[in-house]
Amino acid sequence: MPISDKTRKILWARSGNRCAVCRISLIVNPTEKDSDSVVGEECHIISPAPNGPRHDSNFASDKFDALDNLVLLCGTHHKMIVDQCETYSIGIVRAIKQKHETWVEAKLRDNSNNKEPVCVRRLLQNIPTKLPRISSGKDLLGIASDVCGHYFDHDQNLTEEETELVGGFVQEITDWIDVSSDFEPIDRIRFAKRIQDLLDELENQGFFVFVARETQQLEGGVGAPSAFPVLHISVLRNSNSEIQYKT
Repeated sequence: MPISDKTRKILWARSGNRCAVCRISLIVNPTEKDSDSVVGEECHIISPAPNGPRHDSNFASDKFDALDNLVLLCGTHHKMIVDQCETYSIGIVRAIKQKHETWVEAKLRDNSNNKEPVCVRRLLQNIPTKLPRISSGKDLLGIASDVCGHYFDHDQNLTEEETELVGGFVQEITDWIDVSSDFEPIDRIRFAKRIQDLLDELENQGFFVFVARETQQLEGGVGAPSAFPVLHISVLRNSNSEIQYKT
């Protein structure tokens, strides 16, 4: 079974977003042209593969993806513990993991009285003044990928049938936001087709969809400010007098 979302979140939290060996940050800040890059790798201490590093045939199969059998590393040190598995035995890798998580906990405790409260700040220049209309499922998912939250607007006085249609569409998008990082390429293609079908159905029922991305800033806590992208999505009747979009 794959690593669960809960296990993954706990691993990253206890590791402090740092490699357990070199303690380098595992998220690279965005550039002017590209979004953040995640360079951390969730690594098995005991490999589930029969020929993998430190594999143990007596290890319970349902424990391979458990938290105790995972360590967070950068790409360089992941390859190191794979290639040098005789040196980096099960006991040594577990000790590295434990020492690192203890270090993270101590650092957070030391800084707890000095750190600023965590908050998200909007930047005036990044707030979209118009939401462009979108009619492509592939383009919509591209805009929605890697966002951390969303704003949603819709027409008032929807019928029960319209409520199900519009609400179902937005639910599909928010589900994508939650799990898109785990999708394989074929899943992305299938989901883009699903969103395209929903966009076509909305248009057939007299609705337009408008979408934009806004980059806010996460501040406070431990570490430097970082990008916090959010999605604006609006589903309006094509007769709505407030409709504005780029051509």
